[in-house]
Amino acid sequence: MSDTVDLKPVRTRAIDRYIFAGGSLSWAIAQWFLVWLFARVGDGAAAVGQYSLTLAIVTPVFIIGQLGLRTVYLSLQTSFTWKSYLILRLIGTGAAIVIIVAYYQIDPSANLPLLAAVVAVRCFDVYHDILYARFQRENRLLLIGLHSITNSVLTMIIAFAAIMLTHNIALTVLCVGIGSALVAASAQRYVLKVPRDPAAAPGGYRQILRAGVPTTISESLAALSLYLPILFLSVIADDATTGVFATAAYLLTAANLTGDTLKDIFITSFRWTFEESGARKLLRRAHKVSGVLIILVVVAIPIIIFAGSPVLEFIYGDEFALTHLELAVLSAAMIPVASSYIYEATLNVLNAYAGQAWIWFMACSLGVGVGFLVINVPGIPPMIGAMAVAFTTGWGRFIGALSLALSAQRRAT
Repeated sequence: MSDTVDLKPVRTRAIDRYIFAGGSLSWAIAQWFLVWLFARVGDGAAAVGQYSLTLAIVTPVFIIGQLGLRTVYLSLQTSFTWKSYLILRLIGTGAAIVIIVAYYQIDPSANLPLLAAVVAVRCFDVYHDILYARFQRENRLLLIGLHSITNSVLTMIIAFAAIMLTHNIALTVLCVGIGSALVAASAQRYVLKVPRDPAAAPGGYRQILRAGVPTTISESLAALSLYLPILFLSVIADDATTGVFATAAYLLTAANLTGDTLKDIFITSFRWTFEESGARKLLRRAHKVSGVLIILVVVAIPIIIFAGSPVLEFIYGDEFALTHLELAVLSAAMIPVASSYIYEATLNVLNAYAGQAWIWFMACSLGVGVGFLVINVPGIPPMIGAMAVAFTTGWGRFIGALSLALSAQRRAT
């Protein structure tokens, strides 16, 4: 593979942004479709619980293996060759696989076929991630969106056929990897055709890792915070309860995906704003976008509280019902999620990588603290406890990101 970068980024059209966002949305729909299949065709809430717990174990580990390379590739002010990033991505993926193997040696009760299938699909996911970084650096959001939509459609078609034929969750997940492999091959064909950048320096592994390690810590802690409630439920509740929470918490997943998509969309224009107008103007833009997102979530809260349980029962089945109190806590946890990504994009542009790791460390520490209270204090319903963990980590993250963005802006002016 040639270590190249397109020197002439294309101007982003409105349709490109819509298709890019549609790609992320289609991926979210595909993931939800898998959960729905497991709930309806598999073993109901218990099957969803097993799948969600496996994701909770594998996802943070593979995010560690990503080494924050996509963010660094897009925002590091020194340019290094594509080959450097690719080598580091392969090393990180190998390390993630080793960690999962070690985990299974420690906990052999884990569902090995399902664990292996999820790991296989995650290997393709992290390769997509670094390929999409190439597209994004050239501002080719259209290509990312089209590949993501194709991957999502293939995922749903293959998953439906596989589970109907096998009624086996692990085999279904493994078959999903076929579509991911085809999309990766298509994306790589484009990368091979991109012209070389003579200004990119070879090597740079140490500098890339220096920038990437703090980002890796923050991104892995971010994933951990998303799955903390499920990990705690696995200790105090059965698979069925975990599955019920996982379906409801898909609202949090949707909020995270929305925020992550907006972060990817805005990070390039945020960088241009910073270069042209400075840090103060950059932060004003971040405040405006964040405020709009918070207002949109707050407006939706009454609908979630009063319509949430009937909708969940209709989609997944009667065993997935929730109380108004549970939905109220979940809704409150949603409020800051997407806005946090906007401030993280601001921090990336300001190259304030290390501070983000501290944000997530504090947020996860708060979540772990609440989780231990849930485990050790009698009388707390497991579902309320899990949602309290999600609430604590979400708001802790938002307050930390906002505070650090304000601090970084003052240092940059």
